[in-house]
Amino acid sequence: MKPLWTRDFSLAFAANFLMAFAFYLLMPTLPLYLTGQLHISKAMVGTIMASYVVAALAMRPFSGFLIDHFPRKMLYVISFAFFALLSFTYLSASSESTILAIRIVHGLIWGVITTAGNTLALDIIPSERRGEGIGFYGMSMNIAMALGPMTGILLSESRPFSQVFTVAVVSSVLGLILALCIRAPIHAPQPHRVLSLDRFLLIRGIPTGIGLLFVTISYGLILAFAAMYGKDHHIQNTGLFFVVMALGIIVARLLTGKLLDRNLCKHVGIAGGILAAFSLLLLGIYPVAACYFAVAFSLGLGYGMNFPAVQTIIINHGDHHQRGTANSTFFTAFDIGVGIGIVLGGQIAQYSDLSMAFLVVAAMALLGTGILGLTQGKG
Repeated sequence: MKPLWTRDFSLAFAANFLMAFAFYLLMPTLPLYLTGQLHISKAMVGTIMASYVVAALAMRPFSGFLIDHFPRKMLYVISFAFFALLSFTYLSASSESTILAIRIVHGLIWGVITTAGNTLALDIIPSERRGEGIGFYGMSMNIAMALGPMTGILLSESRPFSQVFTVAVVSSVLGLILALCIRAPIHAPQPHRVLSLDRFLLIRGIPTGIGLLFVTISYGLILAFAAMYGKDHHIQNTGLFFVVMALGIIVARLLTGKLLDRNLCKHVGIAGGILAAFSLLLLGIYPVAACYFAVAFSLGLGYGMNFPAVQTIIINHGDHHQRGTANSTFFTAFDIGVGIGIVLGGQIAQYSDLSMAFLVVAAMALLGTGILGLTQGKG
C-alpha cells in the first residue's frame, strides 16, 4: 500500500492548517474589533459577519467548475495569494463599508480556496487510501478550529487588535509559501462544453448532499449558540466546548479513517449521524456542565465520522475529472445547512428556547442520516 504521509500531503495538510488558523483567529475577535475600535453597531456587525458565509456559498458551485476546467494548483495558489492579501487589508480598513467589502471578497475567495485545497489533496492521496486521507486532511481544519479562536481571544485580551491581524497575515503568508512547494499531479483540464447544471454540481451527489444538509443544520446551530446556551445555564468556560468538540472530531478521524477505504462509508456515516442526533437530544434535555462537555466530545465523534464519510461517498460518485465539482457539491450542501441552522436557531430561541432548538435539530440530523441510508447503494 502506498504511503499517505508523503512530503506533498504533509505540505498540503500544513498549508490548510495555516489558512484555517488565520480564518478562525478572526472569527471571535473581528466582532470585538468592529464594535470596540470602529464603533460599528451590532446589527451591522451581524451583517458583516454573515456576508462572508453568503459570499462563500454563492461561490461554491462556480469554484467546482473552475477547478475542473483550469489547472488545480494554479487556482489554489492564486486563491491563497488573494486570501493572504485580504488578511492584510484588515489592518488599514477604517469604515464599515470597507470592512463589508473585504468580508464579501474574502468569502468569495474562501469558497474557492477550501474547494481547491481539498481537490488538490485528493490528487495527492493514493486512491486506495482516499477515505483515510480525506479524514486526516480534514483534521488540519479541526485543529485550527480549536486553536484559532482561543489564540485570537488571548491575543485580543493582552495585545492591540493590530497584532491579531498581523498574526493572521503571517499565518496566511506561511501557508502560501507551503502551498507553492506542493508537487501535485498535473491533469489536463476538461474541455469547455455547453454550460449545464452538472458543470457546477455533481448530479449523482445531490441526494447524498441533501442528507448532509439536514445534519449540518445542527452544526450551524452548535457553532452559533452552544456558548450562549452554556452561559444561559450558568456553565463556566463555555469556550472549551469547541476545543472538546474538535478533539472528538480528531479522535473520530483517527479511528475511522481506514474504515472509509473498506467500503464502509455508508455505515460510518450513519453511525456518526445517529451519534450526533443522540448527543443533540441529550444537550437539549440535560443542560448541566457534565453533560454539556461530554456532549461536546460525542458530537465531535459523530461529526468526525459523518462528514468525511459523506464527502468520500460524494467524491466516489464522480469521475476523476469531476473531483472539483464533487467537492463543490459537498461544501455547497454543508454551507447551506450551516446557514439554515444559524437562522433557525435564532427563530426557535425567540419563540421558545434553545433547548427546543437542540431537540428540533436532533430530529433533523436523524432525518438526514435516514436520507443517507436510503440513497446509498454502495459504501
